[in-house]
Amino acid sequence: MKKIYGLLGRNINYSFSPLLHNHFFNKYKISGTYELFNREPENIEEIIHKLKNKEIAGINVTIPYKEEVIKYLDIVTPEAKAIGAVNTVVFENNKLIGYNTDYFGFLESVKKMNLHCENKEIYILGTGGASKAVLKVIEDLKGIPILVSRTPDKIKNSFPCEIIDYELLKSRKGYLIINCTPVGTYPEIDKCPIPTKLLENFDFAIDLIYNPRVTKFLKHCKKGMNGFYMLVAQGIKAQEIWQKKTFNLDDIYEELEKK
Repeated sequence: MKKIYGLLGRNINYSFSPLLHNHFFNKYKISGTYELFNREPENIEEIIHKLKNKEIAGINVTIPYKEEVIKYLDIVTPEAKAIGAVNTVVFENNKLIGYNTDYFGFLESVKKMNLHCENKEIYILGTGGASKAVLKVIEDLKGIPILVSRTPDKIKNSFPCEIIDYELLKSRKGYLIINCTPVGTYPEIDKCPIPTKLLENFDFAIDLIYNPRVTKFLKHCKKGMNGFYMLVAQGIKAQEIWQKKTFNLDDIYEELEKK
């Protein structure tokens, strides 16, 4: 009988994750299937209950539940605790354990672009669960993170770095700018989180969006990368947690890139 894995979120029918993970199962001849658990907030506990009953072998968590899910967990790993968000959960030794593989996924993206963030100003658009993982990576790489928020005064005590609003961003320049907002994702592909002209002020750009592959944000940057590599990297890291084995990330990425 196939083990069931899946993605817990809301309004996630667009997600590429089932294709990624089911391709992974086929490639490595693992008896598993990956589904979308599209749930309203009041129905999260149903999925948690199924995890504890071993009806589900493992879940990923996406918008808007990466922070919400923490209250159900027995153990939160150090990187997930530092970030304040969980995107991968497994039930092991009678305990629900939460991980953050977004951290690994974004770190691999930075490596693939051959970026050197130390002592460089890095601007992060958005302050949700994904941006917290990005912020932790930038801190660990000794970069200088600057968060861009619509409401900086409301969150100024929640983050250990400079926080500015979108108006102030217009007067700034930096090494790297990262879009951690959903602005520009399918179907609203004609939108950009900032005026496109501002992208000229940054040497590099990363958009965590992967649908479409080339967003309006990326069309106007000097050199950029979308979120597809991060998606694959964090997904493979989740599988390594679930399967207790290591796998070749680039092999899987290259195969999926052709799909």
